[in-house]
Amino acid sequence: MMDMTANTKISGKVVKGAGRGRGLGFPTANVTPPSDAVLPANGVYATKITIDGTIYNAITNIGNNPTFGENHKTIETHVFGLDADITGKTISLEILRFVRAERRFGSVDELVEQIQRDVEQVLNDFEMPPNTQND
Repeated sequence: MMDMTANTKISGKVVKGAGRGRGLGFPTANVTPPSDAVLPANGVYATKITIDGTIYNAITNIGNNPTFGENHKTIETHVFGLDADITGKTISLEILRFVRAERRFGSVDELVEQIQRDVEQVLNDFEMPPNTQND
């Protein structure tokens, strides 16, 4: 079955988040898309993110953060190979593949274990180095 979300592109501005991702060991860029953006279903996705002309491999969660009791949709992207503050930058996010559906975890430890599995799976999927220059 073909993944209908593949190659969906979302552009938006990186905004300051709650800082939970960093606290869990997976810092994220929190992306605010335009209000008219059509977003894919809640879940975890293998993605590529373009920042200042450089393309990075990434993993993205689109959803409501149910483990933390939230109910507003967010886009949070963990960028592989980037250790910089990109808050305020406008980025482009390309969704490559659906990884799994969003779900509520019984504990933060369970969530971290699943994130580690998701990251490992997505890193294994990528056949490119962590980033490439977009010419």
